[in-house]
Amino acid sequence: MTIENQRKISNIIFKGLPGALAAFGGLFLLILFFTNPYPVSRLLNGYFIEPILTPLQLTKLGTDIFSIDVENYIVFQNIESLPQNLSPFFHQSIGVLCLLLISLGTSLVSTFKRMYFIGGAAGIIFLLTFSGLSGLNLMTVGGNLPLIIMMSASLLPIGFISFFKSHWTLLQRLILVTSIQTLAFVFLIYLSPIEEPFLYVSENLTLPLAVISCLFLFHIGHAFISGSTIFLLKLNQGVKLKISWHITILSSLYFLLVLFTLLELMGEVSLPFPTLPPIVLMILAGLLGYYVLQFKIDQTTQVYDHPIVGPSCYLIGFAICILTWNKGLYTENQALIDFLNHTFLYGQIALSLLFFGYLMTNFSSIINQGSEIEKVLFKPQFFAYFHMRIGSVMTLVILVIFANGIIVTQLSSASSIFSADYYYMTDRPQHARILYENAWDQYHRNDRVKNMTAHLYFSEKQPALGLRHLEESFDFAPSILNIILYSNKLHQSNKVLDAIFYLEKGLEKFPKNEYLANNLALLYAKTNRPKEAISVLKDLEDPSEVVKANLLALAVRHQIDLEKDVEPKDDPIQHINLLALENKKGNFADFTVDFQQVPNIEIVKAAAIRNQWSNHTNSPLTTDLSYIDSLISIAQTGLHERNFLGSRIIRLIQDDEINEALKYLSGAVITYPNQAEEFQLLAADLLISQVDLEKAAKELALAVATQSTKIKPHHLAVLYFGDREAAAKAYIERFQASFPPWMTFELNGELISNDQVAFFRILGKFHQKTGKQLLAEMNMLSADNLKTDLAYFLMLHKAHWFSMEEMKLLKSILTQSENTIWDEDEFDSYVAYLKNGKTDKLPKNIKKLIKPELSPTRNAYLTPLILLEVAQLNDALQRYEILQEAIQHNKDPKLWMAYAKESRTIGLGNYATKALEELANWVEKNEFEKLLMENL
Repeated sequence: MTIENQRKISNIIFKGLPGALAAFGGLFLLILFFTNPYPVSRLLNGYFIEPILTPLQLTKLGTDIFSIDVENYIVFQNIESLPQNLSPFFHQSIGVLCLLLISLGTSLVSTFKRMYFIGGAAGIIFLLTFSGLSGLNLMTVGGNLPLIIMMSASLLPIGFISFFKSHWTLLQRLILVTSIQTLAFVFLIYLSPIEEPFLYVSENLTLPLAVISCLFLFHIGHAFISGSTIFLLKLNQGVKLKISWHITILSSLYFLLVLFTLLELMGEVSLPFPTLPPIVLMILAGLLGYYVLQFKIDQTTQVYDHPIVGPSCYLIGFAICILTWNKGLYTENQALIDFLNHTFLYGQIALSLLFFGYLMTNFSSIINQGSEIEKVLFKPQFFAYFHMRIGSVMTLVILVIFANGIIVTQLSSASSIFSADYYYMTDRPQHARILYENAWDQYHRNDRVKNMTAHLYFSEKQPALGLRHLEESFDFAPSILNIILYSNKLHQSNKVLDAIFYLEKGLEKFPKNEYLANNLALLYAKTNRPKEAISVLKDLEDPSEVVKANLLALAVRHQIDLEKDVEPKDDPIQHINLLALENKKGNFADFTVDFQQVPNIEIVKAAAIRNQWSNHTNSPLTTDLSYIDSLISIAQTGLHERNFLGSRIIRLIQDDEINEALKYLSGAVITYPNQAEEFQLLAADLLISQVDLEKAAKELALAVATQSTKIKPHHLAVLYFGDREAAAKAYIERFQASFPPWMTFELNGELISNDQVAFFRILGKFHQKTGKQLLAEMNMLSADNLKTDLAYFLMLHKAHWFSMEEMKLLKSILTQSENTIWDEDEFDSYVAYLKNGKTDKLPKNIKKLIKPELSPTRNAYLTPLILLEVAQLNDALQRYEILQEAIQHNKDPKLWMAYAKESRTIGLGNYATKALEELANWVEKNEFEKLLMENL
């Protein structure tokens, strides 16, 4: 290999590798700092739902509007603090990268001149001593054998090279040193009996890495001032401007910036203007320091002969500092972050101040002459650069004393956190908890540490101690993370007012914080303070999608109109709540919820499905039923299973699958006896929509027997006219309820007759009556609007009874009265459809009513459609099955006659006889005989 190739490879390894790690690490550090305040502490959305009643369908019975009321759900999101999510992979990855950098640095020590080599070796011994290697417990617990092995593996190779192979290239030195160190390290890891020994080393290695980072931060202490000075000197060459003023102003502004940043970090002042984060200043100073480095190397005596050593050592230090800062920020080790912040700012204040004095002392007389002063910037005539460093050290000591030596406490606390994280990641929570407590006792500005201490106490079933630690955190070092956890735990303990108190105080400390405001608003709502809840959320300047969804949910829950209409966003929770609002208003929503985008949480999925299907559907019935059945089969609790079943029933109702819906409602009453009331009322409302007051009254009577409190006045009317008068009166007496206003009684208990009463008397046995009876009763009604309504029901359910003359009468009522329902074309199209079943020219309203694309047998109460379908079938068994299902619901006499006829056709005469015997119970004898003659 040629010398040129060796030089290129050496540059790639010793400069390119640490430079790349510093660059990518710095980018990751900035992204992490500005985008993710809680990398390992988990603040997640906790979901809960509240039901609201919304109308699914409306049915007009005379002057009353009957609705099928179903539960919809509004979804609230409460911010929850969960235990931290530490990643062993991240910790081990940082460990691998830092070990690689340390190996590069160790090989470079072999290039140092004699005395400096001894100093470098002493530094390696010092750093290894604090690396925690003794904790690998090789041979004995806490023995020094691992430390001795690693010292030997590090010092012997570089000693051998320094004394006997000083002519070796950097690449040869690296191969020898890295090989021996790697073999020794693998040997120690392999033989160590402790759990996850490499993770242990990665954690404990962070302490010496923090010391190396500290030295690097001191090294770049004047990088900004010296770098900007060199830049201005180069610009001023041949120009001869008075750049001393520029340098003075720039240095003063930078000095004040870092000074005020330190004071704000220490909590000494509250500044009215923002300052730059130390992380940003550190990266800027690191870049400028590399720019200044070559000038410093050229002008001062160096401790090495290889020109690449200086830049490589700088980049290794820069990369280690970046990686250490990354680890502190990613693991939320606030003690380590504050140690690095303080160290950096101390160095910037001390060295910037002294370097400015050094600069002006030596070069003030010639700095404005435009000469190449940068070439002798570090070769002063009076105030030596070495003396400047001594003065900087003294200033550093003064700053450390001024800050009460806090960096020592910070480093000690950070070290305890390293060990605690190791125990936490190896599933030893008690060890971790003790160390977390110790870390917080040393340094209170440790949000995650206190949070994890509380979480671990809660996991150990010691809630009192967990709450005590959270209270301590609030008293000494309040943080958003711990206030959220504390208030949530108080809420769970039914101490709602205490939870509100701490959230309010938290908002005073952290104004406009979205997490605190969100949870406070939900507790305000729980304590019946909805206006305050909405006000808290509205005060947020840039609310997130979570806040918007909660704001909408609160408005729906408490029936408060928002100032402006809510537009649907991509957030599925907002869609769910907006659907609830539209369903409450009876509006059609022009959007749909994508169930695949909904969080995979059962209560949220149940809310999405219920609200969407209560409004409108987009997929075929078979697809939707298959989907909901799959969810029912994997439901984790009976509550979730019941919710999904309710949504299945709603989906059936939306496609007018009345037979199936009633069947599932009947099964649900048996399956869920404690919630039977819900399904009985839904069945009753559904039967009322089909004008079957008799069966609806039966369902309502069962609900009354369970002492339901959800019976409404119109339900009592249905009970009365559905032959359940006793049940209605018993309910009224027990719950002090009342009939609808149009039902008034004489003193003797007789119902006073009026148009609405007459209308309901007709509807009481509507399906059991013949067409002739119903026409006669319709003609006796005096109110035209009631005649029109009844005529509509007759055409829908009884059209198969009427001759053409009778159809003409119904047509005139439906198309020419004041409250017309159809026009003549719609009426004629409907009649034509009942004759031939053709759907080519059906008007829109009739298509919507009949839904010819669906099965005509889906609704047993649409008797004309049932009989039309039967007439078109050639298979007698199919005809029988359709009719047999229909008579389970519908008591239409002609329907029963058709069933008896088909039963005899397929040889089931006994079924026919039984059906006719039942039919005779509600049809008058003369009419019954006439039906026998006409149909059998």
